[in-house]
Formats: sequence, structure tokens, C-alpha cells
Amino acid sequence: MKWDVTNIDGEKIKSIELPESIFGLEMNEGVLHSVIKAYQANKRQGTHATKTRSLVSGGGKKPIRQKGTGGARQGSSRSPLMPGGATVHGPQPRDYRQHINKKTRLLALKIALSDKVRHNKLFLVDDFGINSYNTKQVVKSLQVISRGEAARTTLVADERKDDFLYKSTRNIHGAMSLMPAAINAENVLRYEALVLSETALATLHQRLQGEEN
Repeated sequence: MKWDVTNIDGEKIKSIELPESIFGLEMNEGVLHSVIKAYQANKRQGTHATKTRSLVSGGGKKPIRQKGTGGARQGSSRSPLMPGGATVHGPQPRDYRQHINKKTRLLALKIALSDKVRHNKLFLVDDFGINSYNTKQVVKSLQVISRGEAARTTLVADERKDDFLYKSTRNIHGAMSLMPAAINAENVLRYEALVLSETALATLHQRLQGEEN
């Protein structure tokens, strides 16, 4: 499929061929759901904890006598039934990590990229041309490149050796800049539009073809 490439002023420069094997896949909600769920689960620390009866301090002395009070029998003030006592069946530290095989993660990324193409939310630029920390310039460029359609939430990717684009973008609400190697299905779907430089597109294509082989 043909896709337009513009400059930072929004002017069309040329059209390039996007590989159907990466940008032309049909939607598969099952694959996306399993992969996104795994990405989000793997971010969880799993350090939540409540104190069980054995962990609560105190409670060595029997709080009330066994008989004659008219109340229930109590053997410890740290019982879950007592104020300040333990918690029954509370959350304990655990590992939420889910394993997703490489081919499934690769397929999910391709489906996410294809979805951006399907909804005309993929924008290609020849070069961002940023050589300093300039948030104002990046905001203007993104609005022009995407013709105002992606001003709210935008994921930007460019293959760079400096951090000018990254640091200029991170101060923009709803925008994020990543290296092509860090792009996955989750962050592609999280943002409404995807803006790629030609170098980022080439790196992404090489990465996907390399993992596939």
C-alpha cells in the first residue's frame, strides 16, 4: 500500500510502499487482549500485603475470661474478630507476571500498526529536524504533520543518537517519544496517532522482519 511522507511543514514529499505483512493485517481482538493484559500485569509490583494473625504483634494475654461475661469466648486481642486484629484472606505478595511468546507479541504489534493505518492515524515524516530542546517547535510540528488530528494524544518515534526529541516531547501533555526498538502493541494503542520518521520506519521494519526470521 502507498503512504504519503511529509516534511515538518506538512508538505507532501513523496509516497512510499508500506509492507502488507506489517501494516495490512486484519483486527484480532483476542491476540491484542492477551498481549495487552500481559504487558499491564507485568508492570505490577505485587508488593501488597496485609498482616495475618501470626504477623500482628501483641495478643499474648487472653483478653477476657472464658466464662461469665455473657460475651463470646476470645483467646487473643489480635484475632480478626477484634479491633486492631489481623486480616482474614487479605492480599499477600505475589508475582503477576504473564508469559507471552515472541510470535504472539510480534503479531500484536503488527495488528496495532495495521489498525493505525486502517483509521488513517499513521503519519510519516522525512525528518523532525530538531537539534535543540524545543517543546514549542515539537508541538507545532506535530499539529502540522498530523493536520491537527493527533494534537491530543500522539506517539512519536525517531531513530536518534541525541535526546532532543525525547526531552522536548515529554513536557507535552498526551504525547510521548520512543525509540523504534521500544515500541510495542500497548503504547501504539494507548495513543490516538502514531508519527514515525523514515529512519524509525526503516528500523521498525528491520526489527519486525528480523524477529520474524
